[in-house]
Amino acid sequence: MAQSIIQQSQLRLVFEVGTDEAGKPVYRRKNFSNIKVTATPEQLLAVSQALASLQTYPLAQIERSDMRFITN
Repeated sequence: MAQSIIQQSQLRLVFEVGTDEAGKPVYRRKNFSNIKVTATPEQLLAVSQALASLQTYPLAQIERSDMRFITN
């Protein structure tokens, strides 16, 4: 049976920095690498909120990206 093992994890914070000419929101992203692969969603939320409080723009979204190694 195949297994999926998280090898690397990245946290991405998406901030709404304004609007374009058409009135659509414009976003900017900040990436944080080397996140512990064992970090829980609750831990990442707490860290993200703390980092967002230091930023000028409001936090629009929090994303986690995992790179997985698949083996049998």
